[in-house]
Amino acid sequence: MEWTDGVAKALRKLATEIDKVEKGRHEPTEDYYSDPRVYVMDMDTGAAVLIETELHEGGKTHGRGYRRCPQVTQRIASKFPQKKVMSRLLSMCIRNFVPEDTDPAIYSRVVNKAIADIAEMLTNESQWTAEDDKFSAALDSAIKSLMDLTLSTRAGDTLINVSITPIETAMMDTSAIVENKQEVVIE
Repeated sequence: MEWTDGVAKALRKLATEIDKVEKGRHEPTEDYYSDPRVYVMDMDTGAAVLIETELHEGGKTHGRGYRRCPQVTQRIASKFPQKKVMSRLLSMCIRNFVPEDTDPAIYSRVVNKAIADIAEMLTNESQWTAEDDKFSAALDSAIKSLMDLTLSTRAGDTLINVSITPIETAMMDTSAIVENKQEVVIE
């Protein structure tokens, strides 16, 4: 089957508009089913397919061709800014060996070298040994308790179970369709 270039993009644009209309008819909390039957034809090449519900029993679509599940609320770990964490860890390390009342002009060279060394150690796996990981369970536990869980609502899953059958013998006089078409603009 040969399709004209751009058909997929045009169908996606149409699908977006159809999806908006569908969502307008239903509440986000609604769980609904359908059995779509669609005939798609490229009017230039004659390529055509029939899309219909694939016969089956059970499954997530419960034997139907299409299902939109209700929206769900999920708990996700809040995002933690890595740069901020790294900066704070480095500041804590520096505070451990530089007195707070020290003149910045005196310690700046030493501190800069320490920061570079620590940053390299943090990013270089060869610098770490099994001995370094002995506190990982306690650290993981502490970090987990600090990280808030955020409730987030997302759209329900969209499930489809259809078969797409190429229609090789489809012959249609498209001239009447072209002559009688209505001008519809989809933006």
